[in-house]
Amino acid sequence: MTGRRTRARAAAATAVMTGCALLLAGCGIKRTGVIESGHAAAVKVPGGKNAAVLYFVSKDGDRLVPVPFSIGADYTLAPTPLLRLLLNGPIGPASAAGLTTALPKVPDAKTDTVTVSKNSQDKGLTANVPFAVADLSPMALNQLVCTVGASAVPDTRSPVAVHGTDTTLPAADCRTSQR
Repeated sequence: MTGRRTRARAAAATAVMTGCALLLAGCGIKRTGVIESGHAAAVKVPGGKNAAVLYFVSKDGDRLVPVPFSIGADYTLAPTPLLRLLLNGPIGPASAAGLTTALPKVPDAKTDTVTVSKNSQDKGLTANVPFAVADLSPMALNQLVCTVGASAVPDTRSPVAVHGTDTTLPAADCRTSQR
């Protein structure tokens, strides 16, 4: 009698294993590759309500990445010092994460010429930089526009014109993706 039970249990176990194998096979559904859905449209940035945002280039070079910057909970960083920080490039955790910049480095002697105008309802802001801007890549231009445009007026993105040594580019809105 134990032989029959053992064979019956073995047959039942085989049937269960075969059923599981068929279920795991996916009933004929073929495998597909990863389907890209794009990047997130908006990001909540940690660091408190006074945290400013610097935009650096992802390590893949295909999009801008917001990086929070805060000196303290009671201090809001103005657009001009924030722009100066951006032009110095990523440091600390941002650099360690592989973020880069598409902007030229500004020599220390020309740092004082980096300024941002006051926000105007009809014109937005103007970022003044000590280098030629006509041939800046779209990524570099968006680094400037997004960083300055997001920092001037809390919870608002202002249009930003960029004034360089060669020309003034018309006011533009922030575009974090280059697609």
